[in-house]
Amino acid sequence: MTKSIKQIGFVIKHKQEEAAALALELARLSLSRGVRVAFPSESAELGRALSKEFPLKERKRIQVLEKEKLPEACDLLAVLGGDGTFLSIARLMRKRTVPIMGVNMGQLGFLTEIKRSEALATLEELIEGAKPTLRERALLEVTLKRDNKVIFQGPVVNDAVISKGAIARIIGLQIGINGRWVHNVRADGIIVSTPTGSTAYSLAAGGPIIEPSLAALVLTPICPHSLTHRPLVVSDREEIQIRLDHRPGHVLLTLDGQDAIDMKENDLVIVRRFKKHSLLLISSPTRDYFSLLREKLKFGMRD
Repeated sequence: MTKSIKQIGFVIKHKQEEAAALALELARLSLSRGVRVAFPSESAELGRALSKEFPLKERKRIQVLEKEKLPEACDLLAVLGGDGTFLSIARLMRKRTVPIMGVNMGQLGFLTEIKRSEALATLEELIEGAKPTLRERALLEVTLKRDNKVIFQGPVVNDAVISKGAIARIIGLQIGINGRWVHNVRADGIIVSTPTGSTAYSLAAGGPIIEPSLAALVLTPICPHSLTHRPLVVSDREEIQIRLDHRPGHVLLTLDGQDAIDMKENDLVIVRRFKKHSLLLISSPTRDYFSLLREKLKFGMRD
Protein backbone atom coordinates (compact mmCIF):
# COMPACT_ATOMS: atom_id res chain seq x y z
CA MET A 1 0.00 0.00 0.00
CA THR A 2 1.36 3.43 -0.97
CA LYS A 3 0.16 7.00 -0.85
CA SER A 4 -2.57 6.02 -3.34
CA ILE A 5 -5.18 5.91 -0.55
CA LYS A 6 -7.78 8.36 -1.82
CA GLN A 7 -10.82 7.37 0.22
CA ILE A 8 -11.28 5.52 3.51
CA GLY A 9 -14.56 4.02 4.66
CA PHE A 10 -15.48 3.86 8.35
CA VAL A 11 -17.80 1.17 9.71
CA ILE A 12 -18.65 1.25 13.40
CA LYS A 13 -20.38 -1.00 15.89
CA HIS A 14 -24.01 0.08 15.99
CA LYS A 15 -24.83 2.60 18.71
CA GLN A 16 -21.46 2.37 20.44
CA GLU A 17 -20.40 5.86 21.48
CA GLU A 18 -16.70 5.03 21.90
CA ALA A 19 -16.52 3.58 18.40
CA ALA A 20 -18.31 6.62 16.97
CA ALA A 21 -15.95 9.03 18.75
CA LEU A 22 -12.84 7.18 17.56
CA ALA A 23 -14.21 6.99 13.99
CA LEU A 24 -14.63 10.76 13.95
CA GLU A 25 -11.08 11.21 15.23
CA LEU A 26 -9.71 8.91 12.53
CA ALA A 27 -11.82 10.64 9.88
CA ARG A 28 -10.50 14.06 10.91
CA LEU A 29 -6.96 12.73 10.59
CA SER A 30 -7.74 11.37 7.12
CA LEU A 31 -9.27 14.64 5.93
CA SER A 32 -6.31 16.62 7.28
CA ARG A 33 -4.04 14.48 5.08
CA GLY A 34 -6.13 15.10 1.97
CA VAL A 35 -7.96 11.75 2.01
CA ARG A 36 -11.71 11.56 1.40
CA VAL A 37 -13.86 9.69 3.93
CA ALA A 38 -17.09 7.73 3.66
CA PHE A 39 -19.62 6.42 6.16
CA PRO A 40 -22.36 3.84 5.61
CA SER A 41 -25.93 5.16 5.60
CA GLU A 42 -26.54 3.53 9.01
CA SER A 43 -23.95 5.99 10.40
CA ALA A 44 -25.10 9.02 8.42
CA GLU A 45 -25.23 11.11 11.59
CA LEU A 46 -21.43 10.84 11.87
CA GLY A 47 -21.04 12.24 8.38
CA ARG A 48 -23.38 15.10 9.22
CA ALA A 49 -21.56 15.84 12.48
CA LEU A 50 -18.20 15.87 10.69
CA SER A 51 -19.50 18.11 7.90
CA LYS A 52 -20.38 20.82 10.41
CA GLU A 53 -16.69 21.11 11.34
CA PHE A 54 -15.57 22.01 7.81
CA PRO A 55 -16.32 24.84 5.38
CA LEU A 56 -18.82 24.19 2.60
CA LYS A 57 -16.19 23.61 -0.11
CA GLU A 58 -14.55 20.88 2.02
CA ARG A 59 -17.74 18.97 2.76
CA LYS A 60 -17.77 17.27 -0.62
CA ARG A 61 -14.87 15.12 0.66
CA ILE A 62 -17.25 13.54 3.21
CA GLN A 63 -19.63 10.95 1.75
CA VAL A 64 -22.46 8.79 3.03
CA LEU A 65 -22.95 5.62 0.98
CA GLU A 66 -24.93 2.43 1.15
CA LYS A 67 -22.86 -0.08 3.11
CA GLU A 68 -22.74 -2.48 0.15
CA LYS A 69 -20.97 0.18 -1.95
CA LEU A 70 -18.11 0.87 0.45
CA PRO A 71 -15.74 -1.89 -0.81
CA GLU A 72 -16.03 -0.58 -4.37
CA ALA A 73 -15.74 3.11 -3.45
CA CYS A 74 -12.87 2.97 -0.93
CA ASP A 75 -9.19 2.02 -0.93
CA LEU A 76 -9.18 1.07 2.75
CA LEU A 77 -11.89 0.19 5.26
CA ALA A 78 -11.55 0.92 8.96
CA VAL A 79 -13.89 -1.25 11.03
CA LEU A 80 -14.40 -0.20 14.64
CA GLY A 81 -16.18 -2.81 16.72
CA GLY A 82 -15.99 -6.52 17.42
CA ASP A 83 -15.79 -9.49 15.10
CA GLY A 84 -19.50 -9.24 14.28
CA THR A 85 -19.02 -5.72 12.92
CA PHE A 86 -16.00 -6.93 10.97
CA LEU A 87 -17.93 -9.83 9.43
CA SER A 88 -20.75 -7.53 8.36
CA ILE A 89 -18.40 -5.66 6.01
CA ALA A 90 -16.03 -8.51 5.08
CA ARG A 91 -18.89 -10.52 3.56
CA LEU A 92 -19.58 -7.65 1.15
CA MET A 93 -16.27 -8.26 -0.65
CA ARG A 94 -17.93 -9.98 -3.60
CA LYS A 95 -16.67 -7.92 -6.51
CA ARG A 96 -13.55 -6.37 -5.05
CA THR A 97 -11.33 -6.85 -2.03
CA VAL A 98 -9.68 -3.93 -0.20
CA PRO A 99 -7.60 -4.02 3.01
CA ILE A 100 -9.54 -3.88 6.27
CA MET A 101 -8.10 -2.29 9.40
CA GLY A 102 -10.09 -3.84 12.23
CA VAL A 103 -10.01 -1.85 15.48
CA ASN A 104 -11.20 -3.89 18.44
CA MET A 105 -13.96 -2.12 20.36
CA GLY A 106 -15.63 -5.34 21.51
CA GLN A 107 -14.77 -8.27 23.76
CA LEU A 108 -13.01 -11.05 21.85
CA GLY A 109 -11.71 -9.30 18.75
CA PHE A 110 -10.05 -12.14 16.85
CA LEU A 111 -10.50 -10.44 13.49
CA THR A 112 -10.25 -6.86 14.74
CA GLU A 113 -6.57 -7.05 15.69
CA ILE A 114 -5.68 -3.38 16.09
CA LYS A 115 -5.95 -2.02 19.62
CA ARG A 116 -7.83 1.26 19.92
CA SER A 117 -4.66 2.82 21.35
CA GLU A 118 -2.84 1.88 18.12
CA ALA A 119 -5.51 3.07 15.70
CA LEU A 120 -4.46 6.68 15.08
CA ALA A 121 -0.76 5.92 14.64
CA THR A 122 -1.49 2.90 12.42
CA LEU A 123 -3.83 4.83 10.14
CA GLU A 124 -1.48 7.79 9.87
CA GLU A 125 1.37 5.51 8.83
CA LEU A 126 -0.81 3.90 6.16
CA ILE A 127 -1.89 7.26 4.77
CA GLU A 128 1.75 8.37 4.66
CA GLY A 129 2.66 5.35 2.56
CA ALA A 130 3.90 2.79 5.07
CA LYS A 131 3.65 -0.79 3.88
CA PRO A 132 1.24 -2.66 6.17
CA THR A 133 1.50 -6.25 7.27
CA LEU A 134 -1.30 -7.78 5.24
CA ARG A 135 -2.66 -11.22 5.99
CA GLU A 136 -4.73 -13.05 3.39
CA ARG A 137 -7.69 -15.01 4.68
CA ALA A 138 -9.64 -17.44 2.51
CA LEU A 139 -13.34 -16.86 1.92
CA LEU A 140 -15.88 -19.57 1.25
CA GLU A 141 -18.49 -19.56 -1.48
CA VAL A 142 -21.70 -21.14 -0.18
CA THR A 143 -24.46 -22.23 -2.54
CA LEU A 144 -27.89 -23.52 -1.52
CA LYS A 145 -29.73 -25.50 -4.20
CA ARG A 146 -33.34 -26.64 -4.14
CA ASP A 147 -34.68 -28.81 -6.97
CA ASN A 148 -31.50 -27.91 -8.93
CA LYS A 149 -32.25 -24.19 -8.60
CA VAL A 150 -29.89 -21.82 -6.80
CA ILE A 151 -31.69 -20.32 -3.78
CA PHE A 152 -28.65 -18.53 -2.39
CA GLN A 153 -25.01 -17.99 -3.30
CA GLY A 154 -22.48 -15.78 -1.55
CA PRO A 155 -19.20 -15.53 0.34
CA VAL A 156 -18.64 -16.21 4.03
CA VAL A 157 -15.61 -15.52 6.20
CA ASN A 158 -15.93 -17.85 9.19
CA ASP A 159 -18.40 -20.64 8.60
CA ALA A 160 -21.54 -22.08 7.10
CA VAL A 161 -23.68 -23.99 9.62
CA ILE A 162 -26.57 -26.36 9.03
CA SER A 163 -28.45 -26.84 12.29
CA LYS A 164 -31.79 -27.84 13.72
CA GLY A 165 -34.26 -25.36 15.16
CA ALA A 166 -35.41 -25.10 18.74
CA ILE A 167 -37.04 -28.55 18.88
CA ALA A 168 -34.46 -31.15 20.00
CA ARG A 169 -34.67 -33.55 17.06
CA ILE A 170 -31.68 -34.99 15.26
CA ILE A 171 -31.34 -34.13 11.56
CA GLY A 172 -29.82 -36.32 8.85
CA LEU A 173 -27.10 -35.17 6.47
CA GLN A 174 -25.32 -36.84 3.57
CA ILE A 175 -21.73 -35.62 3.26
CA GLY A 176 -19.87 -35.75 -0.05
CA ILE A 177 -16.54 -34.37 -1.30
CA ASN A 178 -16.06 -33.78 -5.03
CA GLY A 179 -19.07 -35.94 -5.74
CA ARG A 180 -17.77 -38.87 -3.67
CA TRP A 181 -19.88 -40.03 -0.74
CA VAL A 182 -18.00 -39.65 2.56
CA HIS A 183 -20.54 -40.61 5.23
CA ASN A 184 -23.97 -39.87 6.65
CA VAL A 185 -24.28 -37.80 9.80
CA ARG A 186 -27.06 -37.87 12.37
CA ALA A 187 -26.52 -34.85 14.60
CA ASP A 188 -27.81 -31.46 15.69
CA GLY A 189 -26.02 -30.14 12.61
CA ILE A 190 -22.64 -29.56 10.98
CA ILE A 191 -20.21 -26.65 10.63
CA VAL A 192 -18.01 -26.03 7.60
CA SER A 193 -15.38 -23.46 8.53
CA THR A 194 -12.36 -21.70 7.12
CA PRO A 195 -9.12 -21.66 9.14
CA THR A 196 -10.19 -18.16 10.22
CA GLY A 197 -13.47 -19.59 11.51
CA SER A 198 -11.80 -22.53 13.24
CA THR A 199 -11.60 -20.46 16.45
CA ALA A 200 -15.32 -19.58 16.31
CA TYR A 201 -18.31 -21.99 16.47
CA SER A 202 -16.24 -24.92 15.21
CA LEU A 203 -13.89 -24.69 18.20
CA ALA A 204 -16.84 -24.57 20.62
CA ALA A 205 -18.18 -27.75 18.97
CA GLY A 206 -14.88 -29.59 19.48
CA GLY A 207 -13.10 -28.73 16.22
CA PRO A 208 -9.36 -28.10 15.88
CA ILE A 209 -7.58 -24.74 15.75
CA ILE A 210 -6.24 -24.27 12.20
CA GLU A 211 -3.49 -21.72 11.57
CA PRO A 212 -5.09 -19.20 9.16
CA SER A 213 -2.51 -19.48 6.36
CA LEU A 214 -3.27 -23.18 5.81
CA ALA A 215 -5.28 -24.06 2.70
CA ALA A 216 -7.87 -26.13 4.54
CA LEU A 217 -11.55 -26.53 5.38
CA VAL A 218 -12.93 -28.03 8.59
CA LEU A 219 -16.13 -30.10 8.88
CA THR A 220 -17.25 -30.26 12.50
CA PRO A 221 -20.40 -32.18 13.51
CA ILE A 222 -22.57 -30.61 16.21
CA CYS A 223 -23.45 -33.12 18.96
CA PRO A 224 -23.31 -36.17 16.63
CA HIS A 225 -25.36 -39.24 17.52
CA SER A 226 -22.29 -41.46 17.18
CA LEU A 227 -18.92 -41.61 18.93
CA THR A 228 -17.23 -42.34 15.57
CA HIS A 229 -18.05 -38.95 14.06
CA ARG A 230 -15.12 -36.60 14.47
CA PRO A 231 -14.07 -33.28 12.90
CA LEU A 232 -12.57 -33.70 9.44
CA VAL A 233 -9.93 -31.42 7.88
CA VAL A 234 -9.67 -31.38 4.07
CA SER A 235 -7.88 -29.31 1.43
CA ASP A 236 -9.66 -26.13 0.39
CA ARG A 237 -9.27 -27.30 -3.20
CA GLU A 238 -12.09 -29.74 -2.49
CA GLU A 239 -15.79 -29.06 -3.00
CA ILE A 240 -18.05 -30.16 -0.16
CA GLN A 241 -21.64 -31.23 -0.78
CA ILE A 242 -24.10 -31.62 2.09
CA ARG A 243 -27.63 -32.85 1.45
CA LEU A 244 -30.36 -32.57 4.09
CA ASP A 245 -31.95 -36.01 3.89
CA HIS A 246 -33.89 -36.03 7.17
CA ARG A 247 -35.72 -32.94 8.41
CA PRO A 248 -37.97 -33.71 11.37
CA GLY A 249 -38.40 -30.03 12.17
CA HIS A 250 -37.06 -26.55 11.47
CA VAL A 251 -33.56 -26.52 9.91
CA LEU A 252 -31.46 -23.46 9.12
CA LEU A 253 -28.43 -22.66 6.99
CA THR A 254 -26.59 -19.91 8.91
CA LEU A 255 -23.82 -17.82 7.34
CA ASP A 256 -21.19 -16.33 9.65
CA GLY A 257 -23.80 -16.29 12.43
CA GLN A 258 -25.47 -13.30 10.75
CA ASP A 259 -27.81 -14.48 8.00
CA ALA A 260 -30.07 -17.52 8.13
CA ILE A 261 -32.03 -19.35 5.42
CA ASP A 262 -34.73 -21.96 6.02
CA MET A 263 -33.90 -25.34 4.54
CA LYS A 264 -36.20 -28.03 3.17
CA GLU A 265 -35.65 -31.76 2.91
CA ASN A 266 -33.31 -32.73 0.04
CA ASP A 267 -31.82 -29.23 -0.16
CA LEU A 268 -28.17 -29.32 -1.21
CA VAL A 269 -25.49 -27.05 0.25
CA ILE A 270 -22.25 -26.73 -1.74
CA VAL A 271 -19.21 -25.21 -0.07
CA ARG A 272 -15.92 -24.38 -1.77
CA ARG A 273 -13.22 -21.75 -1.61
CA PHE A 274 -14.20 -18.38 -3.02
CA LYS A 275 -11.84 -18.19 -5.98
CA LYS A 276 -12.08 -14.55 -7.05
CA HIS A 277 -9.97 -13.14 -4.21
CA SER A 278 -9.04 -13.48 -0.55
CA LEU A 279 -9.81 -11.20 2.37
CA LEU A 280 -7.01 -8.74 3.25
CA LEU A 281 -6.50 -7.97 6.95
CA ILE A 282 -4.15 -5.32 8.26
CA SER A 283 -2.38 -6.95 11.18
CA SER A 284 -1.54 -5.44 14.53
CA PRO A 285 2.01 -4.06 14.75
CA THR A 286 2.37 -5.53 18.26
CA ARG A 287 0.68 -8.96 18.10
CA ASP A 288 0.84 -12.09 15.94
CA TYR A 289 -1.68 -14.93 15.61
CA PHE A 290 -0.27 -16.97 18.47
CA SER A 291 -0.20 -14.03 20.85
CA LEU A 292 -3.87 -13.51 19.95
CA LEU A 293 -4.55 -17.15 20.86
CA ARG A 294 -2.88 -16.67 24.21
CA GLU A 295 -4.58 -13.35 24.87
CA LYS A 296 -8.10 -14.13 23.66
CA LEU A 297 -8.43 -17.88 24.34
CA LYS A 298 -5.82 -18.27 27.11
CA PHE A 299 -4.23 -20.86 24.81
CA GLY A 300 -1.76 -23.15 26.57
CA MET A 301 -2.27 -21.51 29.94
CA ARG A 302 -3.04 -23.35 33.14
CA ASP A 303 -6.27 -22.75 35.05
